[in-house]
Amino acid sequence: MEPQTHNAKKLQARDTRTADPRYHRGLYNEGMGNTLGCHVVLSAYGQWLPGDARGHWSSAWDEQLGFIQPHQLHDGDPVRHRIARERMKQRATRFDGSMMNAIAVALGRCVTESDWQLAAMTLEPTHAHLLITHCGKPIENTVKWIKQRTTRAVHESTSYVGPVWCEGSWRTFVFDGPQWNNTMRYIQRHNERRGLTATPYDFVTPIVL
Repeated sequence: MEPQTHNAKKLQARDTRTADPRYHRGLYNEGMGNTLGCHVVLSAYGQWLPGDARGHWSSAWDEQLGFIQPHQLHDGDPVRHRIARERMKQRATRFDGSMMNAIAVALGRCVTESDWQLAAMTLEPTHAHLLITHCGKPIENTVKWIKQRTTRAVHESTSYVGPVWCEGSWRTFVFDGPQWNNTMRYIQRHNERRGLTATPYDFVTPIVL
């Protein structure tokens, strides 16, 4: 799909600060401007556990090891990672072609039924990257809905019956044009490295700011 060129103001919340999810989570700063969108990473079940060597955002739940503050990136911790693996109730999920197709179809329907757009997306066997335009609604609700719809699609369209996504998600808000464009290209390169076009999904609309 051909990229569209938009004025950044068209993607900003009509705003009052209270429409911004950062405001309710105590993450809003006056100087950060309006939100253009959000980069969301969804990991397949068991593929990004607490203590992961890549770093992790998970809050801790083990009394002996103490607690980690949420919404902060923490270094890998092999002890936490081992405990997390031991507590897994099923094997880690890895998407095959039929599962990825079911997820993509469900995401396309989500876009059609929503007042937000996907400006970039990549779907890989262990995770997905989404660049979602801001629509004034809490991103937590949108992500939860996406995970529910895609999970149901996988269970209904394939023989897989186990968990699809891990709990929660990684996300970061985008506040200016350069950050938006860099994030979009970062996601697109994931597709290109796999031999696909930058935007292989017809329900994704690249937006250049």
